[in-house]
Amino acid sequence: MQEGLEQEDDRREAAAKATGDLHAIVEAVLKSLPPSKPWQRQLLQHLHEIDRTIKVLRMTIALERVPSEVTDAKEQVLLTLRVANRYVAMGRADFGTKAAVRLAYEIGQRIDVTVA
Repeated sequence: MQEGLEQEDDRREAAAKATGDLHAIVEAVLKSLPPSKPWQRQLLQHLHEIDRTIKVLRMTIALERVPSEVTDAKEQVLLTLRVANRYVAMGRADFGTKAAVRLAYEIGQRIDVTVA
C-alpha cells in the first residue's frame, strides 16, 4: 500500500514538473514573438489558448476535481498543443519558434502519460 502511495506521489511530481515546464516554454515564446506578421499573430492566439488550458488543468488538479474533469482538462491542453504544433510545422515560422512549439508538444505528451 505504501508503494502505491509513493508511485502516486511520483506521478503527481512528474505531472507538476511537466506542467511547469510547458507553462515556462509557452510564456517564453509569448514574450519573444512579435505580432508583426499574420502568422505570428495567429501563433500568438494559439499560444494564449494553450496558456489558458494549462491554467485550467493546473486548477483542476489543485482542486482535486473528479478524474473525468482532470482528463477533460488534459485533453484540451493536448488538443491546443496539436493545433499549434501543426500550424507552425506547416507555416512560415522560423526554426527557433518551430523548435520551441515542438518541444512544448513533446512535453504535452509527458503530461498525457503522467496526468491520470
